[in-house]
Amino acid sequence: MAKMVDQLCMLPPLGDNENIEELNEQIKAAQEYAKAKRNWENAFQKWSNDISQDGSNPYGCCGCGTICDYCSDNDKGRPCVRAINEKARVNKIKIDYADRNFERWFYI
Repeated sequence: MAKMVDQLCMLPPLGDNENIEELNEQIKAAQEYAKAKRNWENAFQKWSNDISQDGSNPYGCCGCGTICDYCSDNDKGRPCVRAINEKARVNKIKIDYADRNFERWFYI
């Protein structure tokens, strides 16, 4: 509850036609979206590690998918997630976080 109160403090003052229940629903929807995105990204990285790295180092550019053009070879975790997000931004692609057909996204 304290976290929700903190989020409400960051919102602009209520307008004449707004109420606190509508704002709470918007915050809840945003939290659910963020959770779905995080879960999808974690599952996508795990899946891409399994098919692209063949048990080797899970960091850097593997060259197995079309998203690899957007991957920077570095020592930070979740390179495939960063690559798919970068490709989505550049090409204005909206990722459906309910779609667990990761192969489609890996080779998009």
